[in-house]
Amino acid sequence: MIDLNELCSLVDPASTTLLLGAGASMPSGAPSGASLARSLAKELDPVPDGNDLAEISGIYEIRRGRRPLVESVRKKLTPLEPSGGLLALPVYNWHEIYSTNFDQLVEKSYRRANGNLEVIKSNFDFSTPRSLVGTTTLFKIHGCISEDIALGNKGRLLLTERDYDELEQYRQSLWQALALSMTTTDTLILGQSLQDTHLRDLAKETARLRDKQGTAGRIFLLSYEQDRDRAQLLEQKGFRVAFGSLDEFMYVLGAKDKRDARLVHTSTSSDPDDLPPELATVTTDVAHAAALMSDAARLFNGSPATYADISAGLTIPRAVELELLDTMVSANGYSLVITGVAGVGKTCLARRLLFKQYKDGASCWEHRESYPLDVAAWLLVEESLRAAGRRGFLLIDNCMRRMTELNKLVEIFSRIPDPALRLVLTANKNQWQSRSKAPYFFSKGRVENLSILTEGDLEQLVNLVEHQPSIRRLVEQHFALLSRQQRIKRLRDRCSAEMYVCLKNIFGSERLDDILLREYAELKVEEQEIYRHVAVLQAMDAKVHRQLIIRLLNVDAGTLSTLLSIMEGIITEYDIDPRSGLFGWATRHDVIADVIATYKFTDQQELFNLLSRLIDGINPAVWLELETARAICTTEWGIQRLSNYEDQVTLLQKMISKLPAERTPRRRLIRKYLDLSMLDSAAQEMQIAAQEIGQDHIIDRYKVILALRRAEDTPGILEEDRMAMLQTAWSSGLNCVSRNPRDRHSYRILAEAGAAIMKRARNPEFLDEAIVRMREAEREILDPELSRDRRQYEQMSRNFSYLR
Repeated sequence: MIDLNELCSLVDPASTTLLLGAGASMPSGAPSGASLARSLAKELDPVPDGNDLAEISGIYEIRRGRRPLVESVRKKLTPLEPSGGLLALPVYNWHEIYSTNFDQLVEKSYRRANGNLEVIKSNFDFSTPRSLVGTTTLFKIHGCISEDIALGNKGRLLLTERDYDELEQYRQSLWQALALSMTTTDTLILGQSLQDTHLRDLAKETARLRDKQGTAGRIFLLSYEQDRDRAQLLEQKGFRVAFGSLDEFMYVLGAKDKRDARLVHTSTSSDPDDLPPELATVTTDVAHAAALMSDAARLFNGSPATYADISAGLTIPRAVELELLDTMVSANGYSLVITGVAGVGKTCLARRLLFKQYKDGASCWEHRESYPLDVAAWLLVEESLRAAGRRGFLLIDNCMRRMTELNKLVEIFSRIPDPALRLVLTANKNQWQSRSKAPYFFSKGRVENLSILTEGDLEQLVNLVEHQPSIRRLVEQHFALLSRQQRIKRLRDRCSAEMYVCLKNIFGSERLDDILLREYAELKVEEQEIYRHVAVLQAMDAKVHRQLIIRLLNVDAGTLSTLLSIMEGIITEYDIDPRSGLFGWATRHDVIADVIATYKFTDQQELFNLLSRLIDGINPAVWLELETARAICTTEWGIQRLSNYEDQVTLLQKMISKLPAERTPRRRLIRKYLDLSMLDSAAQEMQIAAQEIGQDHIIDRYKVILALRRAEDTPGILEEDRMAMLQTAWSSGLNCVSRNPRDRHSYRILAEAGAAIMKRARNPEFLDEAIVRMREAEREILDPELSRDRRQYEQMSRNFSYLR
C-alpha cells in the first residue's frame, strides 16, 4: 500500500483515466446506492425490505411504472451541486473519466470552470462527432438522469435488473474502451467501497485484461475506508491501493502542482465566486451546503446547526444578530469574533450570519477544521474578490487552533483599505481571553460575547416550536400543553435561559443530566465503555480518534466498527486524515461530553490511570496526538482535574519525559511547583527547561513570580536581601516586556513586581512606571483585558496613596 503523497507523485492527470464511484459524489450530498434504495422504498406502501437498489427499483417499477421511478430518482439527484474535490477536477486535463453515478455533478463542475467535457451516456452517443483534442470525455456507465426511455429518450438509466440486461451491450462497449485506455494510460479508481461487488468484478476483469493483453498502465485505487485486508487482496491482483477521500487527493495534488494558479468555481449562484483548487477541497461553500437536506431531529438532539438547517428555518435569530450583520459590512468590520461557553450557540449564530450575507449576494465559505489555514491562498481570494467588486466572508469555527495563521491574516488585512474578504470566528471565551491576539482584532474588528438567551430570543424559540411542523412533532407533550407565556416562563426560570438546556426542556421534561444518563443506561456495557471514554477525552479537548480508542480499551477493530454502527447518533465518526488511518470520534456536543464525563469518571484513581495510559501511548509522530498531549496538560478535565497534587506532578514529569521538546508540560509543571511553594523544585525545573528548550516567554514570567515568592517566603534573611530579590523580579519583568511588547501578560507581571516593591519599600514609583507602560501598550495591543488590568493596578496605587 502507498500513502496519499506517493500516489499524487505517481499520478500524471494527462495520462490517467479516472473511474468514479458513489463515494466521489457523496460529499456533495448524493446518496449512496443503499440510501437511494431506502428512500425509494419509503415511497411504496407497504414498504419493501432490503437496500439493494436494483431490487427495490424493480419492485418500484412493477408497482408504479417506469416513469414515476425515473422521476423520483431525478427529483433526488437533479438539485445536487458539486463541492470540494469535484470542483478541482476540471483544473487537470484528465485522459478520460468513467463514472458509475447517475448525477450530473462532474458535468456541472466542468461547466462552471468552462472546461471542455464530452459526455457519453448511451450507445447512441458513440455515433456523434467527437470533440477536438484537449476535450476530456466522460463515460457514464450506468446512464444519466438527463435521459431515459420513460422520458422519450433512446438511452436509459441502469436501475433495475432488467436494465442491466438491456444495457449489457453498452457496458461491454465501455469495458472495451476502458481496456484500450489501460494499454496506454494509468487508471485511478476513486469513491469505491472495498466491499463493493462491482469493484471485485472490476478487479477480476482488469486482472484478466492484464493477463490477456499485457496492459502497460498501472491501476491505482483510492479508498475512503481503511480496510487493509481487502486492500491486500486487491494488491494481489495488481492494484496500488491508498487510503483517503477525493477531497484530500485533490488537495494534495493541488499542493504538488498548482497548475498556474487557475481558479475553480465553488458557488452555485448566478455570479459564481472563485477559489483556488487547494482551498476548494478544504472549504465548505455556504451556497452548496444550504441546498442539502436539513435534519430537525439531529439538530435538536444536540448537534450544531448546518446551513441546510438554517435555510429550512430550523434555527432562531438572536437578539444581537442584526447589529452584527451591520458590523460585518462596516468600516471596522474586518473581523467578527463570537466568544462564549460551550453550548451557548456560537456556531449556529456564526453560520446564520454567513447565511444571511450569502442571501444578500456575498460569497461565503467555512474553513474545514481538520485542515491547516492557507494564508497565502486566502489573500489571493481577497484580491480576486476586490478586483471583481465583490464581498466575501470566511468562517473559522473553533478558531483558537489557527490563531498563529489568523493573527498573520488579520495583520495583512489591516493594511488593505476595506478588504473584500472578512473573517467570522468563534472561540471559547476563556481560551480567547488567555491567548495573544493581533491588535487589529480590536481596532479593525469586533469581539462579541454570547451568553444566555434574551427575552426576545426566548420568544423566537417558542415561535419556532409553534410554527415549524418538523420541530413541533418532536416537542415533549407536557411542554406542548403549556400556554405561550408559561412556555417562556419555564425556559427563563427552569433553564436559566441557557440555550442547550432550553432545547432539552422543550423536547423532554427531565433535566438534561437525567436525559443523558437514561440514554447511557440503555446501552450495553461495551457500548457504555466506549461512550464514557470518548466523552471524557472530548471533555479534555483531546483529539479523539479511532486508533486512540482501540489502544485505550484494547478493542478489536472489527468489533469497534460494529459498535459504532449500533451507537449511531450517540458517537459520530468523521474524517481527519483517512490516508493515515485517522478518523475522529465525538459525542453530539461538548456539553454532553462534559455531563457524561462528570458522572462516569468520579473515581480519581481511574482518571489517573486513564491519563497515565494516554501519556504512555502517545505517538509523537502523529500531530493529532501532540495536540492531545497539550490539551490534557491545560484543560479542566485533564491533569488538573486530579485532586492529588503529587499525582499531577507525576503525570507532568511523565509527559516531559515522553515529549521533551514540548513547552506546555514544562510550563505547567513549573507553575504547579510555584503554586505548591516548592520554590527550589521550580528553580531547578527552570534551569533544565532553559537547557533543553531554550528561552520561553511564559517561563520568563514564572521567573518573576519565583523571585517575588522568594522575597516573601524565604526565612532568616535580611530585609536588604528581600529588596534585592524584588529588584531582580523587576528587572526580569522589564526583560519580559522588552522581549514581548505585545503580550499583555508581560505588563501584568511587571506591575505585580512594582506592587510588591510598593508594599515592602513603601515606594509606588515602580508600580506607577508599570502603569504608564501599560497605558502606552494599550494603543498597540487594544486588548480590553489589558485595560482592565491597568485599572486594577491604578486602584491599588490610589489606595496606597490614600492610606499613606
